Amino acid sequence: MKKALLIILTLIVGFVFGWWFNEKNHRAEGVVEETQNLYLKKDKNDLTIDEKVLDLEDFDTFFYQFMSDQNFQKSRINFPLTFIHFKDDYPGEETDTTFLTKEKWEHSHYFLNETYIPIIYDNYEMKLRNTNERVFVWSGVENGIYVTSFFQRIEGKWFLIKKEDLTT
Repeated sequence: MKKALLIILTLIVGFVFGWWFNEKNHRAEGVVEETQNLYLKKDKNDLTIDEKVLDLEDFDTFFYQFMSDQNFQKSRINFPLTFIHFKDDYPGEETDTTFLTKEKWEHSHYFLNETYIPIIYDNYEMKLRNTNERVFVWSGVENGIYVTSFFQRIEGKWFLIKKEDLTT
C-alpha cells in the first residue's frame, strides 16, 4: 500500500513539474515574440542574440553627438537629403521636394540649447521599441512651426534620411 501511494505521489509530482516547466517555456516563447526584437533568435530550446546587436549604435548617444558636432552631423546625413517643404515657401496645400547637398546644409542644434526636452512614449512602460527608425518632430504651440526629421539605422549606425518643414 505504501509502495502504491509512493508511486502515485511520484507520478503526480512529476506531472505537476512537467506541466509547470512546459508553461514556463511557453511564456518565455511569448516574451520573445512580444518583444518583436529582430536580433533574438530561438532555436529549439536555446535563445541566442545575433552578434549584430552588439554593434548597434544607441540613438540617444548618436543624437547628442549629431546635435553638438557639426562635422559629425554632416557625416551622418544621407546626401542628397530629401527635403519636403511648402511650394515657394508659402504655406498652402502644395508641397515641393528638393534635395539638399552637403554644401547647402546648415547645422541644426535641435534642442541642444534648451534646458528641457519633451519625451513621449508609445506605451506605459516608457520604453521605445527596438526598431531601426526614429522620428524627431518640432511642433510649435500657436506659432505654426512643424519640422520633422526622419532617422534610420543603416548597418548599425544612425543617419538622417529625410526632413520635412511644413511650418506655416
